Amino acid sequence: MCAGHPPPFATRARALQGAGATGAGAQRGGSGQAVRIEEVIAVLGVVGHDPALVCARTGESLSVMWCNAAMARAAGRDAVDLHGEDFLALLGDEADTELGYWLAAALAAGRPFRGMLPFRTGGGATLWGECQASPLGTAEDGGCTHWVLLIRDITPDMDLRDALAGAKAEAERIRARLWAAIEAAPDAFALYDSDDRLVMFNERYRELYGESRAALTLGTPFEEILREGLARGQYPDAAGREEEWLAVRLARHREPKGPIEQELPGDRHLQIREQRTPEGDTVGFRIDVTELKRQSRVLESQARALAEQMERMRELARTDTLTGVGNRRGLDLQMRAMAERPPPPGQGRAFLHIDLDRFKQINDMSGHAAGDRVLQEVAGILGRSVRPQDYVARVGGDEFAILIEAEDAGRVADGVAARVIEACRLPVFHDGVACRFGASIGIAIAPESGETAGLMENADIALYAAKAQGRNRAARFTADLRHAAEDRKRLADDLLRALERGEQIRAWYHPQVRAEDGGVAGVEALVRWHHPERGVLPPDAFLDVADDLDVTAEIDRRILRAALETAASLAAQGLALPKVSVNVSYGRLARADLSAEVARLGPLPCRVAFELLETIDFDRDGGELMWTIDALREQGCEIEIDDFGSGRASLSTLLQLRPERLKIDRRLVAALDGEGAGGSPLIRAIADMARALGIRLSAEGVETEAQAAALRGLGCDVLQGHLFAPPLEVEELADWLADRAAAPASSPA
Repeated sequence: MCAGHPPPFATRARALQGAGATGAGAQRGGSGQAVRIEEVIAVLGVVGHDPALVCARTGESLSVMWCNAAMARAAGRDAVDLHGEDFLALLGDEADTELGYWLAAALAAGRPFRGMLPFRTGGGATLWGECQASPLGTAEDGGCTHWVLLIRDITPDMDLRDALAGAKAEAERIRARLWAAIEAAPDAFALYDSDDRLVMFNERYRELYGESRAALTLGTPFEEILREGLARGQYPDAAGREEEWLAVRLARHREPKGPIEQELPGDRHLQIREQRTPEGDTVGFRIDVTELKRQSRVLESQARALAEQMERMRELARTDTLTGVGNRRGLDLQMRAMAERPPPPGQGRAFLHIDLDRFKQINDMSGHAAGDRVLQEVAGILGRSVRPQDYVARVGGDEFAILIEAEDAGRVADGVAARVIEACRLPVFHDGVACRFGASIGIAIAPESGETAGLMENADIALYAAKAQGRNRAARFTADLRHAAEDRKRLADDLLRALERGEQIRAWYHPQVRAEDGGVAGVEALVRWHHPERGVLPPDAFLDVADDLDVTAEIDRRILRAALETAASLAAQGLALPKVSVNVSYGRLARADLSAEVARLGPLPCRVAFELLETIDFDRDGGELMWTIDALREQGCEIEIDDFGSGRASLSTLLQLRPERLKIDRRLVAALDGEGAGGSPLIRAIADMARALGIRLSAEGVETEAQAAALRGLGCDVLQGHLFAPPLEVEELADWLADRAAAPASSPA
């Protein structure tokens, strides 16, 4: 070997073993042993860089007789200090019992020994050495006399081994913890390698795929496991399409793209989440979502039920519960939807607004049950009168609407209106009582009378015209009707302003004379509206507007107050009026404060009579009205029925009301002249009835002497009409009274 490069440890050990054998032979020869030991020491001193010792055997122990510098350095002591030291005392505490046993046995038998021994160093550390012990010389007991020990420092290797052992232990601990966590997890876990072979799985995985249990062994390909499950019915949703299902499942497994759901027998459901690792393995979890699925189905069922309930509620919100047709909300939705889209090519739209005539009387006379029966029958009539695609709705107490979209929509609407009117002529029976009614219909057509959005308003205008024409008929909307409606609206606004200002609504007075001598019997206070633009308007020009505005009672109150003030003023002038008659509307009469209002006006300056229209329905509200009438009578007021012979007053009404006077309607009076003389038998019948009941008679609308004479002959004791005087303002009335007082009372005219 080259100088400076010691031979390998194993080579040196073999050389020393050879030297030892030579030394032994010399010993057996009986001489030269010391020389041999010295030769060995000499060799060790030349070739040894590793720690080396020569120990003498004394019984069962070895004492150091020589060590090289490397050994001294390793032990951290001087070489001289080590001479005579027990070799075994140099070993570290890490030398376990078993190692000591084998070493002792080898030394005792004189056999070579090779092993790893720990040595204590001077710094308290442990040096691990690969020890090669060779016997040298032969003692009398057959053992050796000396041992040569060569030690190679393997401490770094042992540190590495310890580190690896620690790392392995830590890895095993981590693996054990990971596996324990995987087993403890509620979800199934499986790991497949890059060749799709099963590498790892937990017990939960085995439980879920029980039908595939036979194939669930490590190393089994994923496809084989799937086929085992398919063969045993593991996957219900694959029945009848196994190969197709398998191909899809394998593709999703090899290229995972988010969670997938899988059904298992027994209505169990899994959510599979798989992910490829960078190494190509497939990590997968199977989450049992059976309960979530069940809850989801329950929630979906509840959601469907809720949606159905909401739809039913929406339908109910759009449906009239009494009749089963649509309601106002439903109609608004239909109109809105229709307005948002143009009609189909060649088609138009029609809106019919239907109001039942005499329905209020049915409700009041026969009760609400009868009224409901009529409404239900009308709904049926409307449903039978339209096409399936037309929309029918009840939009008010006794109001209905029909929405039509069709070619020639006007003709279709006219046909529907005619059928409805004709069907409504027939009575509806309730509890054996015939309920008779009619239908007034307003019709609006788009586009000829405006856009869809304006149909409802236009039909309402036409309905008003139909009612004004006599009811139980239909009217088409026209521009003239709109102008009339707009004029009516302006008139309504003007009337409200007039009532606010208080100076335009005034009382005029129509004189009444005694039929026998023409003397003043009294006056009827009439309302006149002094309109700043339209001039003086009679009640027929605005009272229906007042009814719509619900201000008729206020007008009555003002006229009553003005009439009593005028009577008091005239009396102060020496022109006393015997009586003032004042018209009272149903709305005013129905208010309990009428008698209180009369009381507030103080002492009456003359007799006061309240004229009630014959059309007031005492059969409906007789109780409330009679309470007011009795209170007025107690205050000295009289009750008269105006326009008698034109309305509906019955004998029972007259007996109940007991009026002081009946005023014959002007239309019956007009029939007394010329070819209209046929009116006298009716007046005679009225006169006979009045005499039988002790009721006095008066007549209005007297225009000729012939009429006056005929009425006197029939028993009328008070006459009123242009033959005597037209309606007069206050100043004109004062003049007329003065003139009448100065004139002889020989002629009623």
